[in-house]
Amino acid sequence: KNKRQRNEKMKKKIQQTLRRKTTIKTSSAKTEIDALALEQSTHYDKTELEALHKAFIKDGESVDIPTAAFTKALDDMGVEDPVLQQLVFNVFDPRKTGSINFRDFVSALSIITRGTPDEKLEFLFQCYDIEDKGYLTKEGTSKIMESFCALVGPLVTFSGKRFEGHDQLVDEFFNQMDTTGDGKITLEEYRDEAMKNPDIIQGLKLG
Repeated sequence: KNKRQRNEKMKKKIQQTLRRKTTIKTSSAKTEIDALALEQSTHYDKTELEALHKAFIKDGESVDIPTAAFTKALDDMGVEDPVLQQLVFNVFDPRKTGSINFRDFVSALSIITRGTPDEKLEFLFQCYDIEDKGYLTKEGTSKIMESFCALVGPLVTFSGKRFEGHDQLVDEFFNQMDTTGDGKITLEEYRDEAMKNPDIIQGLKLG
């Protein structure tokens, strides 16, 4: 019995030690990121997470980025359209909390840079769903495309197809993706049809 108790104590000590070694800490005891959980839920290792975490440290503590600060940064970069600003913010705030914490940032960045095809497509679909309906509508997609075209001008795809205006782009998008013809694009429709589109495959590096 005593031997079993000693073994249990030893096991707990080992687990506690491992837990400490997989935790990212800064000089402040208040700032602590569970690296083990993030390693399991993202495509980054502990060293990479530590490097990324430095961007979220101010005065020794982790900081969240509110909407106002994020949109101000986009303004400074020349992205002033409110629809695009909200779209980009939604990329890093999928929980719709109004601020971006380190976990939000790393989770989004992981999918953008190293995500699987399914992860990238679902992520992008959620970004396009600015109306939070669980499917894409022509109205919502048109707002995004109009803002995007206003920023970059006429769009030329990787395959050389040119779109002069957002209406043409939205029509093409729905003609391909809306396979049931009900005016809505579901995640399943988007995922299936995107994997047949060479421009999307190349643009998102799905191949």
